[in-house]
Amino acid sequence: MAMAAMRPETQPEYPAIKPGMMGMYIFLASEVMFFGSLFAVYFYLYGSHLVWPPPPPSNISEFYVNWYPIPVVNTIVLFSSAFTCHFAADALAHDNRRRFFFLWTATILLGLAFEFGQLYEFIAAFGRGLNLTANSFASSFFIMTGFHGAHVLGGLVLLTLILFRASRGQFSSQHHVGVAAVTLYWHFVDVVWFFLFTILYVGVALFR
Repeated sequence: MAMAAMRPETQPEYPAIKPGMMGMYIFLASEVMFFGSLFAVYFYLYGSHLVWPPPPPSNISEFYVNWYPIPVVNTIVLFSSAFTCHFAADALAHDNRRRFFFLWTATILLGLAFEFGQLYEFIAAFGRGLNLTANSFASSFFIMTGFHGAHVLGGLVLLTLILFRASRGQFSSQHHVGVAAVTLYWHFVDVVWFFLFTILYVGVALFR
């Protein structure tokens, strides 16, 4: 009986992961595999060509992937949104709701600016006659950046839903799992963009 009474006290207690955060971790693990597959295909194409990127079609006089100025500006904008999102979540964790709303709204606006920048780049490329089927690099470029843009759009929907719920008082320093999960997702799309920018823009500019 004495040993039975002491057993609960000797068992260590571990902090449980909230179901919402666990779900986000599992989802992001699948996203890592998804984007990892896209990068694997890209490097396979890279290794399969003597010249990379392949020459553009004859009706296109200017190569469309330039790392400056739009991609650089877009990168700064998206990375800035990572900071605003992080500090917004931190503000809510300390019950600073005014700071949270300001920074969270700034994150949404920065995310929209990034999407418009990507859309402008796509339209400019199409205007020069370049499209998804122009060559293997163009296909990789549009698919990889397009899927990333779709993930950013999904993140904007989540950010907006969190802002709406927060305006109804559904989050606090004691209850903000949703905010933490969406913040983690937003950091993920930032990290993916870092690799996309490095490989598709900077890498191509250096080695073409």
